[in-house]
Amino acid sequence: MELLQTVGQWLGFFLWSLLLVTASLFVYLGLGGNFIVIGLALIYALITGFDPIGWQLLLVLLGIALLGEGIEFLVGNFYAAKQGASKKGVIMAFVGGLAGAWLGNQIFPILGAVLGSFVGAFSGAVAGEYHNQKQLEPSLRIGGYAFLGRLLAIFIKHALSLVMVFLILKATLPA
Repeated sequence: MELLQTVGQWLGFFLWSLLLVTASLFVYLGLGGNFIVIGLALIYALITGFDPIGWQLLLVLLGIALLGEGIEFLVGNFYAAKQGASKKGVIMAFVGGLAGAWLGNQIFPILGAVLGSFVGAFSGAVAGEYHNQKQLEPSLRIGGYAFLGRLLAIFIKHALSLVMVFLILKATLPA
């Protein structure tokens, strides 16, 4: 009977791990994966009476999630500036990313928003740079940097999400 209980605990832990890792992947869809991970941790804490997961860990997770949002904003918008984009190029990349996300979501919900934000950031940066320089090649290069900035920002955000998952799994590891 004890063996069956142990197997059940580890099976539950495996499924819990799978759920958390899957939730962390939602950052790639622009669906707030880090906050979904926090929500799952909060539900776990409520069910277990805040025993393995307490308020301190939940606040650390919230801090990491907010850090991820800040880094995503900064890297996603200013990577192109670091690579030489003008102020107008950076602003247009940001506006283009928002417009692209909105338009993409209208065409193909969720996934369209993500793809649209990348295409919009690229297009906006190209338009902003071309307006300033009147040269296509440097404008396309800056647009590429805006695209890479968005991609890098999402990768960083997912890495932080995986740190959150690790902290939760460490706290909930069966004895």
